[in-house]
Amino acid sequence: MIPRGLSLLQAPPFSVIARFFITFPLFGVLSSILAFSYLIKEPFNLPALVHTFTLGLMASVMLGALFQMLPVVAGAVIENPLPKAEISHLSLVLGTLLLIFGFLSGQSLALWGSLLLLAGGLYFTAFLMFFKLIKLKSYTPTSKGMKFALGLFTVGISCGVLMVLSLLGTVNLNYGFFLNAHISFLLFGWVCLLIASVAFQVIEMFFVTPPYPKNFSNLFPLATTFFVLLNTFFESFFTKILISLLFLSFAVLTIERLLKRRRKIPDPLISLWYLGMGFLLMAMILYPFTDKYEIFLLFLLLFGNFALSVIMAMSYRIIPFLVWFHLSAEGSEAPTMYEIIKPSWIWFNYRVHLIASFLSVISFILEYKILWLFALAFYTFSFLLLFTGLLKGCLKYFKKPHRQSVSLQR
Repeated sequence: MIPRGLSLLQAPPFSVIARFFITFPLFGVLSSILAFSYLIKEPFNLPALVHTFTLGLMASVMLGALFQMLPVVAGAVIENPLPKAEISHLSLVLGTLLLIFGFLSGQSLALWGSLLLLAGGLYFTAFLMFFKLIKLKSYTPTSKGMKFALGLFTVGISCGVLMVLSLLGTVNLNYGFFLNAHISFLLFGWVCLLIASVAFQVIEMFFVTPPYPKNFSNLFPLATTFFVLLNTFFESFFTKILISLLFLSFAVLTIERLLKRRRKIPDPLISLWYLGMGFLLMAMILYPFTDKYEIFLLFLLLFGNFALSVIMAMSYRIIPFLVWFHLSAEGSEAPTMYEIIKPSWIWFNYRVHLIASFLSVISFILEYKILWLFALAFYTFSFLLLFTGLLKGCLKYFKKPHRQSVSLQR
């Protein structure tokens, strides 16, 4: 049965999505390796570690998901999506690796190369998707949120480009202002807004919950944009409070929706959503106090655990669903979603991730190096489990004999 609200006639080929979802856990492994090296002997390089996670992991999975969701959920069809996805994916992977190397080595040639690849690929993808969305005649809260998120993503990336150019000595700018803008636009205007926009549709659809309040979901993209702009140009404790209250409200409403779901059976994906919302609550309570560097680092850690928990939940839903759908649409014998990635595997991955995420927070607060080593070991294991689970799910599609399907072979 196709979930209500989805239009799958224009779904892109499965390989468009698979490349992004197979890649992103490997950047999670790389981020754990970087953090481990800093603990052992290397000086701490926050930009390299943060961008391994935000670009290599979060941007990869979110852009990959949008290639699927724009035509299916929003009705914004991307014609001939395969070569466009290849450009987006390759430029993101190579550009991120070059950027990390540039941050670690300080080599300007690597930074220039990363700038060309990342700016070219991300602008290409963002504008492609944004202009598809603005042509829509009507908007759901999800499609409206995607449009605003892509616009804010473009601005946030532009701030990052200017900051790298400043590091290279080609432009002079107020680095503190652009750093604050870069963080606000990408963490709140891109990551939080996009997750919330998707949640407005998929939480009710997949978990059979009451819908979000209509006024809240309709106004959320505009409110996020306004508060992010306000915090960028007039940053203060008050503007941070406004952002905190907005996303605290989203987290509380999401938890409330899930508690009121009709199917009360245990589900690892729901547990991941609960975990993610719990970390979002903690992160947003801390956000107004991030003028202190230690609190800012703890905020980033909590925020990263929030985003990772939700990304894991969505990945373990999207890949089985798409494998089942594409095989069914092509006339092949399709396994059930629970056979594509077994719930027992997801439960195990959830428990490993749960241990890793809480160990990381405890390690930060207590400043025990040995706990950090255990946390990073669990993170690495969790990312490898995620990679293996998603890869096995994708192979269930690619190993099947496929029949020609006109609607899917574009």
